[in-house]
Amino acid sequence: MTKKRILLDLRNLSNPTSGFGQIALNYARHFNQLETDDMAFVLLIPESFSMDEGGRAEIVRYSKAMRKDKSKLPSVDLWHSVNQQQKVRRIDGHTKFVLTIHDLNYLTEKNWIRQLKHNLILGNLIRKASAVTAISGFVARQVESRFAGKLGGKPVEVVYDAVEKISGRPQRRPAFAQERPFFFTIGQVRRKKNFHLLVEVMKAFPDHNLYICGDDHFDGATLVRNKIKETGVGNVTLTGKISEEEKNWLYAHCEAFLFPSQGEGFGLPVVEAMQFGKPVFVSPFTCLPEIAGGHAFVWSDVKTETMIEGIRQFLPTFHANPALAENMVHHALSFSYESHVAKYVELYRRILKDEDR
Repeated sequence: MTKKRILLDLRNLSNPTSGFGQIALNYARHFNQLETDDMAFVLLIPESFSMDEGGRAEIVRYSKAMRKDKSKLPSVDLWHSVNQQQKVRRIDGHTKFVLTIHDLNYLTEKNWIRQLKHNLILGNLIRKASAVTAISGFVARQVESRFAGKLGGKPVEVVYDAVEKISGRPQRRPAFAQERPFFFTIGQVRRKKNFHLLVEVMKAFPDHNLYICGDDHFDGATLVRNKIKETGVGNVTLTGKISEEEKNWLYAHCEAFLFPSQGEGFGLPVVEAMQFGKPVFVSPFTCLPEIAGGHAFVWSDVKTETMIEGIRQFLPTFHANPALAENMVHHALSFSYESHVAKYVELYRRILKDEDR
């Protein structure tokens, strides 16, 4: 039997430390080792990326010639754009196209002109796709609502993002960590993360520190710094980027993980924190209650008193019942790459089977 050729666009490996880069790196590891009777996998990677080519997948390096002439891209039976920002593809008459959408953040982050441009580009991709997937039910509902006319009756299928198991990986105490109990949060310090709201909250916990970690060159970091000066709070630290080892240590040793964001497509840090069995607090916005799956405390809103009361209420309850942590860890580990990859293989197979009928 001739195997169907499935291409995964992993050109985000050009920036392997970014969110999309990490996804591409894990796809490369898993699909390069995957063998099926009916599919052969082709991994499209950056020309200069160093990768073991001794695996089971065919490795194709994206060249300047391919940029100029798409006909030089591989001819395949199914092309998977693993995020909505990927613009390069070769879709021949027989080629099926799978599009994965991670978020519609441009609806709140861009002006109306750029929103219109994004709507046109994404709508065209959705119309051409054989299947559209989303990384959460929240994103799926957004896409179905905004692009109903482009979907042409296709469902938006939910395939939850996978999360690497990091709870057993090396740890290193950051230099900024003091000998005091602390709360932790992490992410790009953008306004939508609402980290600035936690500054007022920390006035109620003078015996704890709060470490806000992540890329802090965004406007949200200015908000945090201004709030710290305005309130005179001395137990909040904006740390900037941290290493993976430092991140693991902070998850493992924090009193609780606080995540009041209102702009998530999936909320990966929430699942990472759950792997360590720590109390997790999330906002009621976007996908966060869905991803938490009943294993985190969901604030009813992100007002200061609501968040303070939630922390005071849930921390003792959590520590009094060890089963809460056990169930949380089990839930977090369900977002495995093995499960994620298996769902996509099932989807590829279904699409190609429909073609053969």
